[in-house]
Amino acid sequence: MESKEINGLKTIFIPAKAKNIDVVPVLKKLKLDVKRIGLISAVQYIDYLDDAKVFLESKGFEVFIAGQMVGCNSSNAIKIKDKVDAYVFIGSGEFHPLELVNYSGIDEIYLANPVSCNITKFDKKELEKLEKKKIGKIKKYLTVNKIGILVSVKPGQNALKAALKFAENCGKEAYVFMADEIDINRLEDFNDIKMWVNTSCPRLEGNNIISLKDIVGSKLVDYHTY
Repeated sequence: MESKEINGLKTIFIPAKAKNIDVVPVLKKLKLDVKRIGLISAVQYIDYLDDAKVFLESKGFEVFIAGQMVGCNSSNAIKIKDKVDAYVFIGSGEFHPLELVNYSGIDEIYLANPVSCNITKFDKKELEKLEKKKIGKIKKYLTVNKIGILVSVKPGQNALKAALKFAENCGKEAYVFMADEIDINRLEDFNDIKMWVNTSCPRLEGNNIISLKDIVGSKLVDYHTY
């Protein structure tokens, strides 16, 4: 366990890593026409990236380990995007690599699930759907006069400074909403607000919710310095 102080509160981090996992069987199913691979994973499988690298290199691939990524931060993977032609995410569920799908510019993204032993590829059509959805939200945002800006108080997600700056400069009637747990169903209570700008986890989705990153036009906005 690791203990440190965050925002004046003593915080204890408890590792939740998968044990006795063999990543080779699922990687044997990986069929790629490219040679340069970026390896990423959720924290549960971070200790298996070296094993994956050794196996993939034995098959003739050039492998770069990006390391851990979370659903709201793909910066480790983005740093190596110019070195790779494809990403392989070792983990389960699409929550984490969806951030990478949105912001990397890499079309070849694969999810290798070592538990189910399945390989999933995010195809270009799905990426195009996400892009069209984002453009639609931007157009809707431009038409409304009153917006709500969502801010999480959770350490690592808190972007109050960025939210206040955006509220001042956006040219709209803007209200900042802060919460520890953001429940999108509760947003319906404020029916005079037609569009919400999210500065919290980018996986917070809804038809009337758009990420601040998408509005300001930078895929790598650092909310802490914006």
